[in-house]
Amino acid sequence: MGENFAFFLPIMMASFGIAFLIVWGWGARGAGWWSGAFFCVAGGFAVPVAFQALPTHLWGIVADLLFATGFLLFSQALLDRWRRNWMLRLRIAIWGGSILLCGLALWTDNLPLELVSSDFGCFLLISLPLVAAHGQLRRAPDRALYAAAVLVALDNLVRGSSVSLTLPGGVPFRDSEYAFLMQALACMFGLFLALSALAACVLDLLARYRHDAHVDPLSGLLNRRGFDELVVRQRRKGGSLIACDIDHFKSVNDAHGHALGDRVIVTLADMLRTLAPANSIIARFGGEEFILFLPATDAATAAPIADAVRLHFAEQGAARLGLPRPLTASFGLTTLHRADPSIHDAIARADSALYEAKETGRNRLCVRRALAMPDAVPATDGQLRRA
Repeated sequence: MGENFAFFLPIMMASFGIAFLIVWGWGARGAGWWSGAFFCVAGGFAVPVAFQALPTHLWGIVADLLFATGFLLFSQALLDRWRRNWMLRLRIAIWGGSILLCGLALWTDNLPLELVSSDFGCFLLISLPLVAAHGQLRRAPDRALYAAAVLVALDNLVRGSSVSLTLPGGVPFRDSEYAFLMQALACMFGLFLALSALAACVLDLLARYRHDAHVDPLSGLLNRRGFDELVVRQRRKGGSLIACDIDHFKSVNDAHGHALGDRVIVTLADMLRTLAPANSIIARFGGEEFILFLPATDAATAAPIADAVRLHFAEQGAARLGLPRPLTASFGLTTLHRADPSIHDAIARADSALYEAKETGRNRLCVRRALAMPDAVPATDGQLRRA
């Protein structure tokens, strides 16, 4: 059994090292630490095979160094998720102290001391992230990863505490209960830890891809795809749509450059986020055009919100960016109707109202009524028009 583990464990751990290396290449956060940790642990479990090929006591310190380094990297990988670089100096001190004690034990030919020093060092290294994780386990992948790390920590603690029972005098290490338990439990708990960590990394990567696919990188608002997907869930409640476009944006870019043009877009995006209700769905549809969806909101309620953004941008936008000329934006408003085949029909009406606002002088809000929409839409400042 021990010989089977001697070959299986290094291959299993190295395989996970390769898997994490691939995921790290895809951009998964923390996967590089996991990869290095599993490669180190694979090397530590491969030492008995190397010892058979070239017997020397130096392999003992090599194994201790690899296990200690692997667990230091495990702790770094866990803390990269929960509390980055927490207690780094203490963890490095534990790593160094464990290796020094193992070296002293080898020098004095004290195998039990070497095993206790290694096990307790690994226990402390992986336990510190568990303390730091308090309050950070909001997602299922983190809770599964935490449980796996707890099992690995307990394995090292119990094994280190029972060396006198599992390693009786006169029994060679490879034939001892300690060696069997070490490899058997490492197989089970190591597999659980590896699968939990790999799942967490892949899910993080998918969440990032999803975020990148649905969020505009400049403004931080939703893009068209993200807007369409989110509005579909809210559409049954009805609501109002506001289309917004920055006036004379091309002339701003031509006069001041695209970098400042980007800052203008970000400024209006920030104002939309600040002044829109909390349940609003806001998106940048491209260029300088934005769409704001207000669920369960009629035109009479939505109009003052749009006008507040319009006035705020006209009064403060240029001042924030240090521009000598004022910045303005035009707005078009409509409401969703049950007869609309899709949300894009309402967006088309909002765009039509927006174009009317542009054609009638800019820096104003116009309304395009939906079929069967009540006629009463009060103006808020004398510049609201109905079509």
